[in-house]
Amino acid sequence: MRKMRIMNKDNHQNEDNVDSVNPEIPHINTQENFPDLKKGIKLPKSPLQWSTANDFFKLTFSNLPITPRDLNNNINTMATVVYNYFSENFGYVNNHNDVQYQRKYESFSTKDLKKSLKKLKLENGDILEIKFVAKKLRNLLNKSNTTDPNNTDSHASANIDHDSRIGKSFWGFVKRFFKQNTSSFPSFNLAECTSYFTKTLSAIRPTKTFNNPSWIPKFASPQTPFNLDPPTYQEITNVIRKMKPSGSPCPLDQISIIYFKRCPYLRSYLTEIIHAAWSCGVVPSEWKKACTILIHKKGETANPANFRPITLESVPLKVFTSCLRNRTFQFLAENNYIEQNIQKGFTPKLSGTLEHTAQLAHIINKARVKQRSLIITLLDLKNAFGEVHHNLIYEVLQYHHIPDHIKNLVSSLYTDFQTSIITEQFNTTFITVGRGVLQAIVSALFYSTCLSIPLSNILNRKNTVNLDFGNPVKTVPH
Repeated sequence: MRKMRIMNKDNHQNEDNVDSVNPEIPHINTQENFPDLKKGIKLPKSPLQWSTANDFFKLTFSNLPITPRDLNNNINTMATVVYNYFSENFGYVNNHNDVQYQRKYESFSTKDLKKSLKKLKLENGDILEIKFVAKKLRNLLNKSNTTDPNNTDSHASANIDHDSRIGKSFWGFVKRFFKQNTSSFPSFNLAECTSYFTKTLSAIRPTKTFNNPSWIPKFASPQTPFNLDPPTYQEITNVIRKMKPSGSPCPLDQISIIYFKRCPYLRSYLTEIIHAAWSCGVVPSEWKKACTILIHKKGETANPANFRPITLESVPLKVFTSCLRNRTFQFLAENNYIEQNIQKGFTPKLSGTLEHTAQLAHIINKARVKQRSLIITLLDLKNAFGEVHHNLIYEVLQYHHIPDHIKNLVSSLYTDFQTSIITEQFNTTFITVGRGVLQAIVSALFYSTCLSIPLSNILNRKNTVNLDFGNPVKTVPH
């Protein structure tokens, strides 16, 4: 086994200071504060390799006690040790070639790909390029029987026997149909990207206060107190087990959830870190940096608004916020502060979307059979997650009798949280997130809770059924 390097950052300032900066000014570090992105690393393939890794981490971290005053250093050390171990013993994942080949062969027809594949084989070309071209050719040949396989417009689609293909393989048809136009890359430059997202993420009227309208009744004092004890090892283990192993790690540390699933001692060390952060009531600044990737929705690729931002946060932060979400939801549910018969979005152990979709389909079918009039209002909130004012979240927490210690944790989480927009061509500097919830694990609950207050009171009106999916919302008067 190779000797491991342990590198720590020199922290000459108190990084746990969560005093608010002026959110009216979008923060971009003037000293070119670009993210240091790490290469992906390969995973062990055998139980013995995982066991050896766990033994190494136990030997290493048992000599590195958690110190609350230097929690950021502990977090950075853990990430560095884990990354160095797997990269030096199992190597790196190189995804650069796939992107390069995808751009090179993006506009190639089936005929062009056949010629290129034949030429690559005759000239003993790069085996990775040969595999890429062969795979792309197979996909095109299997996509449709139209005269031009690359023609994905509505006319070509009209010539396909959709019913026959759905009958053969429903999900296979859906996957191929929606995969046709999902590989568009941004065509705007770094300056345009930075300008757009700096404006989009900056706080609007940061000092604005929110008060509940008089027509919304106040909740009674809680009968069941909030469990303020730090999450236990078993709670953290349950959270880790439920997280999908296919989830993308944050490019800033490349720490996958799989490491915590397969290495028990990493879970133990993470538990100590979470205990320290929870007890202090402060989210470490090492966790408050993320990367945001862009997924094309539709329209011109030169317009950043036509891309859906997906934020990749640190896995340890996801575990921490999952524990925070579970404790908060437990408190709300036990005190009947959340209408679970209305609010199904982001509810643990419940497929709310499926339930509400079935209910909506039943209402429509019943109206059709009985020949009754029916009005359905679909509200699709533009940039719903990105427009939530942070002060509104704090007011909603106060309205639901959330203890001050938890409110401090939430405030710390949203104070000076930064993200960098990363694309294949460029990465922006870190941009402070002054509004919105970034669709994170705990943020989804806060967004849902903000929305449930008016919905619950609208329900008191007669002859109205409200089905909240999260976003969009469907209101059905009858």
